[in-house]
Amino acid sequence: MADERTTEPDRPIIRIEHLSKRFGSLVVLDDVSFDIPTGKTTVLLGPSGTGKSVLLKNLVGLIQPDAGHIWVEGVDMCTASNRQKARMRKLFGMLFQDGALFDNLTAGENVAFPLRFHSRLNESEQRKKAEDALAMVQLPGVWDRPTSALSGGQRKRVGLARAIVLEPKV
Repeated sequence: MADERTTEPDRPIIRIEHLSKRFGSLVVLDDVSFDIPTGKTTVLLGPSGTGKSVLLKNLVGLIQPDAGHIWVEGVDMCTASNRQKARMRKLFGMLFQDGALFDNLTAGENVAFPLRFHSRLNESEQRKKAEDALAMVQLPGVWDRPTSALSGGQRKRVGLARAIVLEPKV
């Protein structure tokens, strides 16, 4: 399959068409369609239990929809190979509801973690980039702090710093 990714300004970075997902008899997503324009901020907002997380899991290819299609930069995530999905996931910065921090790592090590696997930066460059991300979320000076010593809000911000440290497109 050819790689159809593009950065055309008129093409949305994400297009979702007629997406449906159910779990048993529970319909979670029913014929959902929308575009996310390139370069625009888009918010997915709704009450608990309305399918936001299910939509996002479909979007990044963690679960398959029952019907419909999702294109990310022109790549159909519903028919993409596992290798293509993994490559496309690198475009996303994900902030998990519970923070999803590693308890055995410090705050700074949590932020630097994706850099270890998805960058060619050396250790000191990784630390600098992670410290910059922590500063962006107003948490300078917490590099060595254990995650157990962070407040709930601080944990969220460490998670946000980790989500943005790779400078994702989405």
